[in-house]
Amino acid sequence: MREDNYENIEEVKFVTKQMWKSMNILRGVIPAEHYHVYLFLLSAYYDGIISKRYVDFTNNLYNYINHSVEGKEKYAQVIDVYSPIIKSIPEYTLDELLHQFSLFNIDILEENFEEIFDDLLFRLADSQGKFSGEFLLPYEISKVAMEIANLTSGASVYNPFAGLASFATHLENNQFYYGQEIVQSTWALGKLRLMRQNKSLDLKYVVEDSINNWPQNKKFDLVVTNPPFGLKINSHLSSGNYRYPKMNAEQWVLEKGLDCINLGGQVIGICSQGILYRGGSEAKMRERLVENGYIDTIISLPGGLLKHTGIPICILILKNERFPESEIRLVDGTHFVETIGRKEKRLNANKLLNYLKSNGNRDYLRYIPLEQVRDNKYNLSVQRYFADEFDGTPLKRLVKSISGERAGKDTFGKFIRTGNLKNDDVDYLLNIDKIEKRKLPVHSRKIEESCILISTRWKSLKPTLFEYKSEPIYIGIDILALEIRNSDLDSHYLISELNSKKVIKQVTAFQNLGAIQAINRADFFRIKINVPSIEEQRAKIRGILELSQKLKILQEERNALVHGQQIKSFDEFASLKHSLGAPRQNILSNAKSLIRFFESNDTEAFNEVKDNYGKHYGTDLITDLIQIREDINHISVILEKGENGLTLDNYELETIPIQNINKLLKGLKRPNEKYSLRFDSLSATEMSGKAITANLTLFQILINNILENASKYAFEQKADSNEVVVEMKATPDYLYLEIMNNGKPFPKNYNKEKFVTKFSTINPENGSGLGGYDINRIAEYFGNPDWELVLDENDVFPVVFKFNFPITPIVNE
Repeated sequence: MREDNYENIEEVKFVTKQMWKSMNILRGVIPAEHYHVYLFLLSAYYDGIISKRYVDFTNNLYNYINHSVEGKEKYAQVIDVYSPIIKSIPEYTLDELLHQFSLFNIDILEENFEEIFDDLLFRLADSQGKFSGEFLLPYEISKVAMEIANLTSGASVYNPFAGLASFATHLENNQFYYGQEIVQSTWALGKLRLMRQNKSLDLKYVVEDSINNWPQNKKFDLVVTNPPFGLKINSHLSSGNYRYPKMNAEQWVLEKGLDCINLGGQVIGICSQGILYRGGSEAKMRERLVENGYIDTIISLPGGLLKHTGIPICILILKNERFPESEIRLVDGTHFVETIGRKEKRLNANKLLNYLKSNGNRDYLRYIPLEQVRDNKYNLSVQRYFADEFDGTPLKRLVKSISGERAGKDTFGKFIRTGNLKNDDVDYLLNIDKIEKRKLPVHSRKIEESCILISTRWKSLKPTLFEYKSEPIYIGIDILALEIRNSDLDSHYLISELNSKKVIKQVTAFQNLGAIQAINRADFFRIKINVPSIEEQRAKIRGILELSQKLKILQEERNALVHGQQIKSFDEFASLKHSLGAPRQNILSNAKSLIRFFESNDTEAFNEVKDNYGKHYGTDLITDLIQIREDINHISVILEKGENGLTLDNYELETIPIQNINKLLKGLKRPNEKYSLRFDSLSATEMSGKAITANLTLFQILINNILENASKYAFEQKADSNEVVVEMKATPDYLYLEIMNNGKPFPKNYNKEKFVTKFSTINPENGSGLGGYDINRIAEYFGNPDWELVLDENDVFPVVFKFNFPITPIVNE
């Protein structure tokens, strides 16, 4: 809620809460992504286009609403978007909705309707997650961008990739705005939003493709945008205009923006941080912008601020006044981001804007001379310019890189991935026996001498000792092999130092934030460590080893106690598993036979059977048979593993790439359920180089238990509007997973504690409550003991499961 922008906050909050509750009338009637029709009806009601008197049920409300907006230019522009949604709402539901409108305090509405409308809009975005987040920029971020612009009266603003016109909401009267949004439903909602601004704004907000309909021969005082991340531009556009072989939307809008601003104008982009450090054409663009003095300010912000992506972002301000030797203002905006609740992040816009008014270097603000940028090869990743000065000896004086011979084509060998490296002060020896031979990538290099292996990706270096014993290893571009140059440096001490907090701080400063955090080789060799006498080095290592040995003895004693308890439970479960073996095999065999039988016959009679099955059950016969086969296989895996029921320790934790999780979720099939299942895949950029430490079978059990819970309790009967939505978001630190449904709320006073307790099920006839118990155990096993069960009967999705699993890096995949 925009609490810095209006008075009577408590009254507005009260009315907004009333409206939010009334939106529940639509639950189970239309899909959640169509709830914005509520804002259309509310706006028309407020403007008197739909009568403020109670409309009797006997009227034809569809005709009434359509007739009411005829001749009303602003509403007539968007009715084509909303009319099909309105027609899908039962008439008695529409009637009740209009009745609810008549109960709201009209005085508060008339005084604060703009703020109430916007607050409802942001609540919808919050509740719908990624679906709305791609089009609605957080208010605080758009505010910072527009206040930095400091536009004068009469200024002209162009907003490509406009979304819901967030930047326009900050403009003053007598300023011109031209915004383009390609998605018609998004544009319609943005149009409603701008109608509520009550400003005499010279406005042109249209449904257009910003790339193919860029305004020609026009100049603006400000080009401001939040372009889609990762969107590729057609090569004929990039090569024809800027001589770049490849170009993305972020580059496109910055380059085109500079071409179409007046002298003294600005280009402000809310961009991914990758544009600050990536190579290729983006590196060439940064060099050109720096050397021409176009870059005024860069504000670095962490991931998690945007609803639809976890990628770290930046606010990039360009000016065309061309002061070639001017300094660049860099701002570490992470210190102005607050955590709301457990995980929600929000930018404190006022605090940041006040900080930007100060002059000279401060804790989180630096004026960087261009010479320093040149020294850093035009890498503009902000945190490297805020690095502390460390004492010590640079690694380039202590170690050197082993190049290794390039592997030949179609060569097989033991290829070392980052996942094979260690992150331990004690256990840092590469276990080569556990690494299988494979066909080597073309970039592999052969290592035939003892060395220290270093990962150049992710948050730590993972220093690992390789002891060469006649069998070579092969490494890729993401791993360094180091040879110690200085005889006064102990290799074990060096590994300990590379794991130290001091070194990690330097790594963090040099790393490029983004989908994969990385440090380049030149920066790695700039890292400094302390090098005491060789005797002091070895004394430190002896102390670490002694402590480690004591911990190992304690762990062995614990394992001995647990082992005695496991033997008894194994014998009891083995009998049960044996009894179920034959029925399981029979079902599996019959399912496979039926699949082959129906797939191999394409006669008219067989097709009639399949068609009748589909018409009767609303699903595909062969798909259902395949699901039976997969379910029996899944049960078999659990029985083979679980001598003590669902014994988690029997499911080995592994490094699972997020793309495998994404594939599992994409493949979820619930054809016979009372709800439709929606999952939006992550982008390749968000998934790249990221994994979680988990077990895929257990992960599927966790998902299935949640879906089973929705099936039992959330929906009484099948309906097109019933939805279970699964969403993922990957940040550099966590994989966020949310599973929500728009069915019946949980009972009052129900909470997570009751949900995860055995035999405390809502309805004992539907089960024992073990599903919630197992969900909790699996989440804890995966490193997320504080997962959330959010229950809000007044929300669009009254039941939301929220998990955050720590990210594990993977490269060389």
